[in-house]
Amino acid sequence: MKNQLHRHLDGEVPVEALDADDREEADEWDRMVASFRIAAPRGGAPSWLEQRVMAEIEALPEPGLVGRALAWLVGPTPVRVSPLAAGLVAAAFALVLVLPGRDTDPVPTPAPPVASIVYVQFLLDAPEATSVAVAGDFSEWEPAFALQDLDGDGVWTGRVPVRPGLHSYMFLIDGTEWQTDPHANRYQDDGFGNQNAILAVAAGD
Repeated sequence: MKNQLHRHLDGEVPVEALDADDREEADEWDRMVASFRIAAPRGGAPSWLEQRVMAEIEALPEPGLVGRALAWLVGPTPVRVSPLAAGLVAAAFALVLVLPGRDTDPVPTPAPPVASIVYVQFLLDAPEATSVAVAGDFSEWEPAFALQDLDGDGVWTGRVPVRPGLHSYMFLIDGTEWQTDPHANRYQDDGFGNQNAILAVAAGD
């Protein structure tokens, strides 16, 4: 049965919208339904109706290759899966999600090199002093490193952490008197009439 004729029999398309062939076939269907309404006994259909309907269905043309393929694509197709197969598929999927891939492991980023610290031994002979500290550009010129005279012989010593490089420094005696290291190898004017001692620190000294 043509689609347009089927829609007319369903009440969706008026008879005026059909072409001549469909309208003629629609008239035949209308006459058949009218005869059924007249001849059909109450409570059931006439015995010949089933035979006529089946004959009409058998007379329908077979769908072509394209029609069968379209019906196969859009039609529902039941798929049976055993519980065992479904469980194996779920387990394999979970295993793929849980186990990390070797190729996806992050490559560790090497840590940036840290500048080494060198401990420098400072020494000043100041027997009259009650306190001695060393200050320089390695301490922002703050007398943060106090030297010690442990045996009371007037020789003040101490180890100070200094980064490799060229540094200037001086000693501060009793918190008031700045003194240049008399044993330094090099000196530099500080701009205030004094001289700073120069210290060259190599990595690993």
